[in-house]
Amino acid sequence: MTENVNSENQESRLKSQFIELDDKPKDTKCLLCNSNFVLPTNEKEFLTHIFKEHRLVIGDVKEIASLKSYVNYWRVKFRDEPLEKFCTTFLGDCTPNGEPSKNENYFLLSNCIAEDKILRDELRREKLEWILGEQLREKIDKNFQRGCMFCRTEFTESRHLYVKHLSEKHNIQLGKMENLVLIDELLDKIQNKIESLICIYCEKQFKDRAVLKEHMRKKLHKRINPGNKSYDKFYINNYLEPRSTWRQKQSQIEETEEPSGFSSDNDEENWSDWNSENVDINCLFCDYMKNDFKNILNHMKVEHDFNFELITSNCNFYQKVKIVNYARKQMHVKKCLFCDCHYQQLNEHLIKENHFKLPAKEIWDQPEFYFPMYENDSFLYNLDSNCNEDEDSSSEICQ
Repeated sequence: MTENVNSENQESRLKSQFIELDDKPKDTKCLLCNSNFVLPTNEKEFLTHIFKEHRLVIGDVKEIASLKSYVNYWRVKFRDEPLEKFCTTFLGDCTPNGEPSKNENYFLLSNCIAEDKILRDELRREKLEWILGEQLREKIDKNFQRGCMFCRTEFTESRHLYVKHLSEKHNIQLGKMENLVLIDELLDKIQNKIESLICIYCEKQFKDRAVLKEHMRKKLHKRINPGNKSYDKFYINNYLEPRSTWRQKQSQIEETEEPSGFSSDNDEENWSDWNSENVDINCLFCDYMKNDFKNILNHMKVEHDFNFELITSNCNFYQKVKIVNYARKQMHVKKCLFCDCHYQQLNEHLIKENHFKLPAKEIWDQPEFYFPMYENDSFLYNLDSNCNEDEDSSSEICQ
C-alpha cells in the first residue's frame, strides 16, 4: 500500500514539472547554477556549459520530449540532493578543457536511472497528448485564413483544403494530412524559404524565383526532405516512440539523394547540376543507353513499340514523371507494365502480349510515382521543360 502511494506521489511530482511542452524558445536556468540558456534554441551551448562547468553529460538528449521540462525537473531535485545520488559516475582521461589528465570524474544523467526513465516516459506521453490536442484544435478551428503562397487563391476555415490545394495544383507534397500537425508553422517555414529563393528540399539558394521554380520542378524537389530533422516536429508519428523519425516510417519510396548546403556558384544557379549533356540515358525497358534523348525515344518506339511522345502528348510535366517512375518500378519488380502480373522473363511476355503500353490512368497517376526509382535518373531530366505547366494554372489531364 505504501509502495503504491509513493509511486502515485512520484508521478504527481513528475507531472508538476511538465510546464513547457511546446517548442517555443524560453530562458531556462541551468540545472546546477544560475546561468540562463534559451532552450531549445541554444541546446548546444547549454550542453557544452554543463560539461565544462559541472562535468555533467545528459545521455540521448534528442530522445527527451521537452528539454526545458527535463531541466526544470532536475534543477529542483539537485537543490537538495548531490549528483552522485542520481548520476552514473565515470572516469575520463582529460579535463573538460581537453588537457590530458588521468581519472577525471564525470557524471552521466541517463535513463539507466529509474527516475530518469520515468521522467522521460512521462514527458513523452504528455507531449503526445499535447500534440494530439493541437492537431484536434487545428481540425476544428474555423478561423483559419491564408492565401496560397503560389497563386491568388484564398482559403478560410480548412487547413486540409489548403494542403490539398498545394498538392493538387502546385505539386507541393507535405505528406498525409492525418500525420500533419502545427500546420501554420510548417506553412510559414515553407513560405519563408520560397520567398528567400531557397529550395525546400535541398535548401540551395537561387538568384530569382524563375530559376528556383525550374530547379524544384526538374529536380522533383517540390517536397519535404525526409532527411531534414527540422521538419520532424510537424509529423505526429515522431511523437509516438523514441528513435523514430518520419523518414523511417514513410510508406513511399525512400528519397534518392542527400541534401546539400547553400551554393552561390554560378553553375549551380544555372542548373548545371542536372545538365543532361553527355550523360547516358537508360531505355525504360532494356539496357540500351545513349546520351541522346531523341535516340532513346526512337529506340523505344522501334524496339518496344512504345511511342513515349505520342503517349504523353496530353500529359503535363508531373504526369510524365509519374509514367517514367511507374515504368521503372514495374521493370524493377518484374511486373508487366499493362497487366501487372509477375514474370521472370518479363520482356518475353511484354513482346508476346504486346503489353508495352500503359494501364488505366488511376494505376500510374499516384503520388508515390512522384519519387524516382533510381538516383539521378537522367531520363527524368530530359522531360520537356517547356510544357505549359505554370504553377498558377490547373493541371491538364493525360488521356
